[in-house]
Amino acid sequence: MNYKLRRVTNEDVEDFLTWKYGGIYSFFDNDFSQGKIDYVKSFPNDNNVFSVYSDKNELVGNCAIYLSDKVTFSVQLRPSLTSKGLGKEFLTSILNFIKERYNLKTIGLSVLKFNERAIRLYKSLDFKVTNEFIGKTVKGEMEFLAMEKEL
Repeated sequence: MNYKLRRVTNEDVEDFLTWKYGGIYSFFDNDFSQGKIDYVKSFPNDNNVFSVYSDKNELVGNCAIYLSDKVTFSVQLRPSLTSKGLGKEFLTSILNFIKERYNLKTIGLSVLKFNERAIRLYKSLDFKVTNEFIGKTVKGEMEFLAMEKEL
């Protein structure tokens, strides 16, 4: 499948706000807290947040780029598409887009330590663990891994 990234629309946001992951992954539901809802609603105003569409023009995910001394990113895949073997191609498309648009040599991310399926995906794409830390979340302090990859 070929994925395309484009600016987030208000219609995309309305769709994102319905995404529910279930089980331990319900932590990532987009309506989990008012803070999360407000964050998702801000996407159309951020030039570094993108919707991800399939080659059939279906909204399948989103990606946010955070520009600071180390450039990092976050992604979401539509809940109904998780655990179907799509992650590697989905993430590779996003990484290629980021590399071209931002002209980067490396990219980083932070992942909750309990999110083993995401960690497996990142490692399969040559992300390396660079640090472990405790970070603040809407559920209190939690354990994270910092990971980085050469582009």
